Amino acid sequence: MTPDWSRILEEHGQAVFQAAFRILGQRSDAEDTSQEVFLEACSSPQAGGVRNWGAYLRKLAVFRALDLRRRRRNLTSLDACVLPADSSNPCDEAVRHELADRMRDIIAALPEREGAVFTLRYHELLSNPQIAEVLEISVGAVAAAIHKVRAKLETMIAETSKGALP
Repeated sequence: MTPDWSRILEEHGQAVFQAAFRILGQRSDAEDTSQEVFLEACSSPQAGGVRNWGAYLRKLAVFRALDLRRRRRNLTSLDACVLPADSSNPCDEAVRHELADRMRDIIAALPEREGAVFTLRYHELLSNPQIAEVLEISVGAVAAAIHKVRAKLETMIAETSKGALP
């Protein structure tokens, strides 16, 4: 059975874009990643057997966005340097952009599954059972990954903070 791609794009396109944007922080990268996700889904031999398009596409979006973030880890984001005109305090806005960019780099440095679990839990606000469905793992594995990733993030943030001090 051939999927109805127009309907799938209409129903899930925005969610795919938002998942990618939360990880990448740049509209153009999120748009490129969304296109990559839909092209991959269209060309997948599994496309006819997908039961939950939302979960499948969100999973692809998270993995592709994390892949792109890992490849670009050492590049400086120009978006982090631009201050919006409506910001009441430019210094606070600049710090917020820098911290968000650092957090994206830290998440991209995590192993693939842990980065995906963190992103789905804290950016997409999915429950553990929903994450288990998206990643096709057990709920227990999700809980263990969340515990593990939080401990790693605390360590990585502490190390990053120490390195930032004079």
